[in-house]
Amino acid sequence: MFPQVVSEYIQTNKVRYVFKNFPLQIHQWAQKSAEAAECAGEQGQYWAMHDALFNNQDQWSGSQDAVPYFKQLATTLKLDQAKFDSCLDTGKYTAAVQADMQAGIQAGVTGTPAFRVNDVPLSGAQPFEQFKQTIEYAQAGGKPPALVVAADDFRSMGEADAPVVITEFSDFQ
Repeated sequence: MFPQVVSEYIQTNKVRYVFKNFPLQIHQWAQKSAEAAECAGEQGQYWAMHDALFNNQDQWSGSQDAVPYFKQLATTLKLDQAKFDSCLDTGKYTAAVQADMQAGIQAGVTGTPAFRVNDVPLSGAQPFEQFKQTIEYAQAGGKPPALVVAADDFRSMGEADAPVVITEFSDFQ
């Protein structure tokens, strides 16, 4: 997972990592899986659900109905099941997930994964060395962060005042 790769930067307040939903329509369950992560975030388990969704894609991505699997993940994560189910079933985060997608489109994202290191785009699965060079460029006075993310956003890791912000636009499929 990408956050683990940059964890040293995050822990030393050099980088803030932010995940934005970018549910591609070609992936049948991209929208609903993003909503599941958001619903888990309400209960302080965003990153646990994020990782579970990525790590178990083969269990749900080709399913006729992945929603029961998302609910099972909530059980595994010991979430308040009724609260999670209600959140997911009502589409509480549908608009928020779509707003992330629109922000990505406005930032020039066309596919996943897509990254912005401050305002420098990195598209696709790049080697860590490429990120390291871009982070070092930003630390040396390159472009400042351009995408605004609320400091209390549960989809971010690192301090709000970190000089480098890595924003990933992706889906879970």
